[in-house]
Amino acid sequence: MWKNDNFFIGSLAALLLTLAAAFLIIAAGPFIHGLFSETPPANSLLLLAFVPGILLMRWYMRTMKFSKAGSGALAVVFLVIILYFVLIDRKPFSIFFLF
Repeated sequence: MWKNDNFFIGSLAALLLTLAAAFLIIAAGPFIHGLFSETPPANSLLLLAFVPGILLMRWYMRTMKFSKAGSGALAVVFLVIILYFVLIDRKPFSIFFLF
C-alpha cells in the first residue's frame, strides 16, 4: 500500500484505475447489457468507469487524510469526465463497435 501523500501518486492511481474500469466495461459491457436488452449498449455505459476513481479520491481524502493524493485523483477524474463529454457523448459512433 502506498503511504505517500503525493499528487502524482494519486493521479497515477486514479488514471490506472479508471483505464482498467473502462477496459473492463468496454470488454464485458455488451455481454452483460445483452442479457437485459435487445438494443446495443449506449456510450453512456462508459460513465460507470469513473466510479472507481471517485471512490479512490474519497478514500484518499476521508480515510487516509491524504489531501495531495486526493487532489491528484480528483484532477484526473475531472479531466477524464470532461474528455468524455467533449469526445464521446452524443457522437454518432459507438465505443462498442467490436461487439
